[in-house]
Amino acid sequence: MEVRQMATAYLFNEDKVLMLKRLGSRLPNEAFWSGLGGHLEPEELSHPKEACIREVYEESGIKSKDIIDLELKYILHRIKNSEIRLQYVYFGKTDMVDLAACDEGES
Repeated sequence: MEVRQMATAYLFNEDKVLMLKRLGSRLPNEAFWSGLGGHLEPEELSHPKEACIREVYEESGIKSKDIIDLELKYILHRIKNSEIRLQYVYFGKTDMVDLAACDEGES
């Protein structure tokens, strides 16, 4: 079995949480909301937090220095077809409100 690793961040700003409306849903004609994140690159397999920070930057423009108290909260795992999927879920804070545009969805 192959292992696929992903990292996701939920960033809070007071009573708001930053999420991305994914436009390229696998479900026909449906979008869905998710945290910011994606797959770990081969060189990141032992460093999911760094992968998470990279994904946050790619999807929002938020830099590492603007993320406060990013902590691992959950590791989700499941088997799908011939893959073991591991998802590292981080929670943190940010004061950023102006976000960069992203081609993977809208915030």
